[in-house]
Amino acid sequence: MSSIADDRLNDLKDSVIYHFKINHDKDKLLEESSSVRYNAINEKNLERYKRLGFIEKDTISYDVEDKEWFSNQKDWKMSSKINDDPNSESERLHNIFKKILQVDNLGPRFLTQKEGADVHYHIDGETLCAINFLVRGDQTPISFKDVGHFYYDVALINTNHAHSVPKQVDEDRVLFKLRIKQMTFKEAKEKLVANENLRELWN
Repeated sequence: MSSIADDRLNDLKDSVIYHFKINHDKDKLLEESSSVRYNAINEKNLERYKRLGFIEKDTISYDVEDKEWFSNQKDWKMSSKINDDPNSESERLHNIFKKILQVDNLGPRFLTQKEGADVHYHIDGETLCAINFLVRGDQTPISFKDVGHFYYDVALINTNHAHSVPKQVDEDRVLFKLRIKQMTFKEAKEKLVANENLRELWN
């Protein structure tokens, strides 16, 4: 009976997160994360940016269970557009995964979560999945609703499944995120698993 339960849990895990390794300069990413502007991810800001034309309708959206929290939270933030400097680590990684996934753009962004804050369950409305690099704050896992908690350094995340991050401890959390809108988690995972170029970059 326990074996059946374990198999089901593994199947659920495999449908929400795929861990992999790739050589990357975490210190350089952290340095780059400090050179961009950040805005809180909340309903008021998203509506304001759409109204002002800073973002197109439905290009950035979130389906959040706790509407009251999302209406005006200030501790979970997303960066402005990252400079596509060819010498930057963020652009190097962006180019690698554009090639692997065969897409033109992955909308790279940095995200921060303030120490002591939690991010409530949500679904990334415009993004089917994402590649997340944990730049700082590895003390806190990601939680997928009805699946479980998982720690990671680099992973493909199913952002179309409700997920949250518990209270961040010890320091602010910083992520580098590549947002995949062109294919599902399963399709992106298949490309990552199959790609020989990625294997050559593993640690």
